Amino acid sequence: MEIDWSPGIGDPTFWGWITVAAYFLAASLSVRSVRAAQLAGQQWQSESLFWLILAIALFGLGLNKQLDLQTLLTELARAMAKEDGWYRDRRAYQEAFIFIITALGAVTILIILAGVRRFCSEIKVAATGLIFVICFVLIRAASFHKVDALISSDFFGMNWNALLELPGILLVSGSALAYSQRTSRRNLKVKRSAGHQT
Repeated sequence: MEIDWSPGIGDPTFWGWITVAAYFLAASLSVRSVRAAQLAGQQWQSESLFWLILAIALFGLGLNKQLDLQTLLTELARAMAKEDGWYRDRRAYQEAFIFIITALGAVTILIILAGVRRFCSEIKVAATGLIFVICFVLIRAASFHKVDALISSDFFGMNWNALLELPGILLVSGSALAYSQRTSRRNLKVKRSAGHQT
């Protein structure tokens, strides 16, 4: 199979590096939330695990942004399609893939929101932001011509790729920051009240 991919920087543009920085910032804020949840005690274990998984996922997505591994997967799928003889019908498969990803993303959002309903609003918003990012990455990986044409164009000097990818990352960052600050304030109040009692 011939694959048109080689290791390199996937998006060396200004907005590409801004997006990578946003991923790493969101990951570091998620780590901060892990620490805040752990300091709050045993009842916060599930929340600290959530933020830890989120931090790992965001760090991986930030690396992938420039390693461009989804392009490798796309090229592998294209080569397999050509070899198996269904490449000429790829548009129908791509459209079906985008529809399925969108539907699965919507269902996953509902399931996660139902699953974290006992958790705080910051976790619900952060989970939703991550799902948006993952859905965008998967749809971009489908390499559908209309999607490629859209994300490679500019909107008032800003790349559409960044416009579609950054909001989910910023949702996670804002939620992680709000969570860590609120939990840290609560931890401080608990320590002060414990000090007064002694």
